[in-house]
Amino acid sequence: MHDSMEVACVTGASGMVGSKIVKLLISKGYKIRALCRNQYFDDPNIEFFRGSLGDEIVLKNFLMNAHLLFHCAAELRDKSKMWDVNVLGTERLLRIVRNSSVRYLCYLSSAGVVGRTNDKWVDENTKCDPQDAYEQSKWAAEQLVAQGIDGRQIVILRPTNVIDNKHPGVLALPMRSSWLDRMEVLLKGGECAHLLHADDVAEAAMYFIPRVVNTPKCYFVSCDHEPLNTFAGLWSLYRAIKNDSPAGSVKPVLHLPLIIPHVSRKLLRGIGNRGDVRYSSERLISEGFKFNLGVEGAVKKII
Repeated sequence: MHDSMEVACVTGASGMVGSKIVKLLISKGYKIRALCRNQYFDDPNIEFFRGSLGDEIVLKNFLMNAHLLFHCAAELRDKSKMWDVNVLGTERLLRIVRNSSVRYLCYLSSAGVVGRTNDKWVDENTKCDPQDAYEQSKWAAEQLVAQGIDGRQIVILRPTNVIDNKHPGVLALPMRSSWLDRMEVLLKGGECAHLLHADDVAEAAMYFIPRVVNTPKCYFVSCDHEPLNTFAGLWSLYRAIKNDSPAGSVKPVLHLPLIIPHVSRKLLRGIGNRGDVRYSSERLISEGFKFNLGVEGAVKKII
C-alpha cells in the first residue's frame, strides 16, 4: 500500500488503459481523481470529474493539489475533433500542470506516431512520419509533452495494439473461427499482430513513479519480440490454451508468404508498412521493466 495518500489524476479513466491504471492506483492506496466525458464511477475510492480536455475550469479543479497525472484521454474516431482534443487539449492540460503541484506525468501516446517506415525494428530513434489524422495529432501532442516542464518527471509511452476482455483485437479471429477469419489468417498469418494487453501498459505507466526521470523519456511498450505475436502464431496459441495443450510447443498455423499481404495492401491502398515491421521495447526492458502478462498471459486473460 502507498501510505502517503498522494492524489493521482487519470484522464480517459474509463478507457482500456485508463481504467486499468485506476485499478492499480486503488490497489496501491492512492487517492484517485477520474476525468471522463460520460461514464460515472460509482466507487468510494474515486473522485469523479465530468468534463473534457476543453473544460479549463474543470481541469484546474481536477489537478488542484494533485501529485500524479496519467493522461490517457484521446479522440480515436471523429477526425474533425482529433486536433482539438488530442493536441489543443493536451496543450491546455500542460499549461495547467506548469502551475500545479503535479510531480509525475505519464502521457499515453501510440506506436502509430511512427507512421510509414522501412525499418524492420522500430525504436525510439526511428523517424516519425505519421500518416492519418489520429497519428498526426498524437505525434503533435507527444512533441508538446516532450518539451518537458521544470521539476517534473515526464514519461511518454507508445503502446502497440492494446487489447482487453472487451476489446480482444486480433484474438477475435480464433474466437470466432469463421471461414472468413481462417482466410484472413491464411493471408496475413506471418505478419506481426503487435498484440499487447492493457494491464501491461498500465504497469508500465506506474513503473517510473519511484524512479529518477530528469528529462522527458519516451518508451515503446510492445511484445513484438515474442515469436508468436503474429496472426498465425496467436491463432495457434489461442487454440492450444483453449484446449489445455502445452503452450511451449505451439507452432503458427499455415499461412502465405509475407510479400503477398504487403503487395495486396499496396494495390488496394497504395501505402502500408511491411508486415514484418516490429516495435522494440528494448529501452523499456533495459530500465528493468518486466511484462507481467506478455503474449501468452494476454491470451490466457482473454480466455
